[in-house]
Amino acid sequence: AVNQRQTANYKQKLTISLYEAFHGANRILQIGEKKIEVKIPAGSKSGTRVRVSGVGPKNGSGRQGDLYLDIQVADDHRFTRKGDHLYTKKQVDLFTAILGGEVEVETMSGNVLLNIPAGTQPGQVFRLGKKGMPNLKQKGSYGDQFVTIDVSIPRNLSDKQKDVFKKMRDSQSK
Repeated sequence: AVNQRQTANYKQKLTISLYEAFHGANRILQIGEKKIEVKIPAGSKSGTRVRVSGVGPKNGSGRQGDLYLDIQVADDHRFTRKGDHLYTKKQVDLFTAILGGEVEVETMSGNVLLNIPAGTQPGQVFRLGKKGMPNLKQKGSYGDQFVTIDVSIPRNLSDKQKDVFKKMRDSQSK
């Protein structure tokens, strides 16, 4: 039996997007007749608990219980999250991989230009410092974003392009 002086606390799951986990979010919850605005802090991850005090039913002494929101962060097709780090893939064309160049990479805080050095290999990983998730407990601290390069091999080369590649291959074997 619950002591009348104890208050009842409630748990409820709340799913947020990775974008909301990065930036923080405000949600309006309908609890009984009341609408309550709840702040979800930036850097939240699945398993983060947010306490909303005094919204449960009253106990015998008139004190209201608390609601604990169990945060779940939905999967995002663009990024994989591990701790405060984010992982993503970027497809580059063969010519950029061979000759080098710049490609635009999406981050949670906006797009950035990534310098691709000449001779970049498929599967090569680049680190974008402090472009990962904010740390929930250390304001101003961010993880990194790791970008794995996926080189796109052209399927339909013209005869002239094939000749250039054949000449390059032949010059390599000498």
